Amino acid sequence: MRTEFLLDADETILDFVRTSKECLKTALQESGIECKENYFDEYKKANDQIWREYERGEITKQRLMTERFNRFFAAVGITADAHKINDLYFSAICKTGYLLDGADEFLSELKKRGKIYLITNGTPAAQYGRLEALGIKDFFDGIFISDEIGYAKPDKRFFEYVLNKTGLTREQCFVIGDSLTSDVAGARNAGIDCIYYNPTKKTVDVPQVFFEAHTYQEILDCIDNEKP
Repeated sequence: MRTEFLLDADETILDFVRTSKECLKTALQESGIECKENYFDEYKKANDQIWREYERGEITKQRLMTERFNRFFAAVGITADAHKINDLYFSAICKTGYLLDGADEFLSELKKRGKIYLITNGTPAAQYGRLEALGIKDFFDGIFISDEIGYAKPDKRFFEYVLNKTGLTREQCFVIGDSLTSDVAGARNAGIDCIYYNPTKKTVDVPQVFFEAHTYQEILDCIDNEKP
């Protein structure tokens, strides 16, 4: 049984959607802009797209921060200062953290099975801030953030850095995450087995060369049995 887990953060254990929705509303309202019902969906669409571009190395993290808002503003037809809105949004993000339903119990069970290293492409201030707000920053055996490493998932150098720093071998580890483009692709690039967490049962349009789990219990079962 594997005893070392490289665990993704957002939408694997952290409820980033809830946090992001609250913080977008706060940022817009503090700027005197009404947050209409469809605004978060439009923002999420722009944000998801630009993070995929970041994973492919097509945009820098610094540009990502404001460009996502520029695209969002264009989509909903409003004029606003992207730098100001991003600063307000980011400030709120750094203080607002939620776990997904069942994540607390899952983390406790996972810790019984070995060591947990958090791996994320998020921004350090936001990730550390949310973990501290939740009181779980010191729970992990290590935290690895792309900005601090210099490479982002799915770049295999991100995972090689983690292995080198921890002294782990590929054979000891499972990557666990919800993203096909960063977690699954990154694990594949680095030659590490992965458990793809797919709670919404999205259609998987890639070869079935990894374990897939729809619940936290299924993740634990994959670890215990090492079979899909």
